Amino acid sequence: MRIGVGVNTRQAMIDAVMLLSQPGKQLDYERSLCVAGHAPSELVSVFCDDLFHPKEATFIASFSSDELKDLAHLYRLLCEISSSHFSTVAEMLKDMRWRRVVTVAKEVAARLAGAS
Repeated sequence: MRIGVGVNTRQAMIDAVMLLSQPGKQLDYERSLCVAGHAPSELVSVFCDDLFHPKEATFIASFSSDELKDLAHLYRLLCEISSSHFSTVAEMLKDMRWRRVVTVAKEVAARLAGAS
């Protein structure tokens, strides 16, 4: 599963937030990587490095002001956990900070989907 390839900015971000909001999908994502990547770090990297660009005009134009605030909040939570070293998604899902990411991602996903 590749996130953000061939879709617009808004849809790519919605896809990433949906993945962050669903532990089962995170485990599926890890299985899909086989030996090609490290899922715990990629889950953070896709959102923070690949998709979240709050200074780019295209990004800003893709979301409402409230949505941008929601995405920034989720970004901050992901940055807080990014220095953690989890071996697997299952290990990551046991961490209270990651469970907070999942909870916030669920809220953000619902708001983004409702506005689409």
